[in-house]
Amino acid sequence: MPFIPEGRISVGAFYNPHLAEELLRAGDLIGHLAMADPPASDDAGFPYIRDRFPLLLHDYLGQLSDPLSPHALERARHLQDMYRSPWVAEHFQCLHTQDHDRTLDYVFPPLYTEEFLQRFEANARVLQDAVGAPLVMENIPGFFSLEHTQMSEAKFLRRFFDDTGCGFLLDLPHIWLAAHYSGVKAREYLKDFPLEKVVEMHVAGVEEDRDLEGPWIAPTAPPQEILDLALWVAERAPKLRAVTFDAFSPGLAAETVLKSVEMTRRAFGLN
Repeated sequence: MPFIPEGRISVGAFYNPHLAEELLRAGDLIGHLAMADPPASDDAGFPYIRDRFPLLLHDYLGQLSDPLSPHALERARHLQDMYRSPWVAEHFQCLHTQDHDRTLDYVFPPLYTEEFLQRFEANARVLQDAVGAPLVMENIPGFFSLEHTQMSEAKFLRRFFDDTGCGFLLDLPHIWLAAHYSGVKAREYLKDFPLEKVVEMHVAGVEEDRDLEGPWIAPTAPPQEILDLALWVAERAPKLRAVTFDAFSPGLAAETVLKSVEMTRRAFGLN
């Protein structure tokens, strides 16, 4: 299925297999679905989902601070052949140490250094060539700075996008959290980010986390503050093509997904 035409914005959500029937009954409310995992062999609803919705490849494909293995590249090609995604997404994330002896948290960002920049750029080009589709990269929230950092996150991202030609997948909850824990307003935090490179944007809920003793991303509807920020970004992002409600959980209710998409569409004047 062709993606939404140039100059228009699609509002969608992540595909949650247990909600397949509700998604299929949603009519034209949902413009696209993002795929965080490959469809299971017993997912009877997926063939209908693939026929009904444009699909965005958002699976974990590899840690781009290191070269991708032949198996990882073949898997990426297979998923892209299945989804025919208009672009393929990965994250500016580090999951494991270079020697693979230790695994880190999903939300651990790279060091913003010349070495890491060169590594991400080289491996992103290999991945983009392998899948034969444009690559977009998603920002990861940062909560502290390290003495080894050589540049700001915004400068790192701008140089990466300028050098590779990749698109920017702007995760707004990640920005909101990073700004919150830095003690600045989200719009101020974003002032040096390359918003002109944004192709897709994520919105999501934010709630207090007891263990963290502060706000964190939650599988709930996005608050108005996030939606207002999304509209502010959209006004500065001429290449924006999609806004995706980012929630992927076996316990997620259909009501939450549909309500979140409705709220996002309303914020963009699409209802």
